[in-house]
Amino acid sequence: MMKKSKAMPWWGWLAWVLALALGMITYTHLPAQVVGKANRMTPSILVVLYEPILTLGIILLWHVLWRIDPKKKNYESFWPTYRYIGGVIVVCSSLVYLIVLGHVLKIASMRLAPTAIGIMFMLIANISPRIQPNWWIGFRTPWTLSSTESWNRTHRLGGQLGIPMGILIIVLAWILPENFGMRLAILIPIFLWMLITFVASYFYAKKE
Repeated sequence: MMKKSKAMPWWGWLAWVLALALGMITYTHLPAQVVGKANRMTPSILVVLYEPILTLGIILLWHVLWRIDPKKKNYESFWPTYRYIGGVIVVCSSLVYLIVLGHVLKIASMRLAPTAIGIMFMLIANISPRIQPNWWIGFRTPWTLSSTESWNRTHRLGGQLGIPMGILIIVLAWILPENFGMRLAILIPIFLWMLITFVASYFYAKKE
C-alpha cells in the first residue's frame, strides 16, 4: 500500500502548484520592492518565491521522513493518515501564502492567516488518534515513545483538545490587535495544547 501511494496526496501537490501559479501572477502586479518581515523593504520576487520554496521543502521532506524513521514498519498501519496530514499542512501553507499576497495587494486581511491555521489544527486533531508510534509526527514525549498505552491515550486527548484549541485560535485572531496580537492568537493555544498533552502523557505512563 505504501509503495503504491506517494507520501504526499495529489491534492497537496495541486495546492502547491496553484499557489505558485497565483503567486507568479501576483508578482506582475507588485512593485519592485514591498514591505516584508520586520517592516523592511524586500524585493517582491523574494516575497513571491520564499513560501513556495519552503512548502516544496516540506513536500520533499514528507517523502523522506517515514523512510528514515526507526519505527518505519508502523507507518503501514496509518499510511493514509500520514499522507492526509502532509496534504493538510501543504494546503494550509499555500493558503496562508495567498493570504499574505492578498494582504500585500490590500485585498485580504491578515487575520485570515491564523484562521486558516486554526482550521488546520482542527483537521489534524480530528485524525490524530489514528497516528501510531513514530519519531516524527504526533505527541512525541519520553513517555509516549516508551509506552504504547500512553501514546494512544495522549493522542486521543490531543484530538479532543485540538478542536477547541483550533476554535480558540480563530476567535483570538479576530479579537486581538493585529500583528503581535495575532501571533499570540496562535502561540497561546498551541502552548496550552502541548503543555496539557505533555503532562498527561507522563501520568498515563505512570498509571500504566
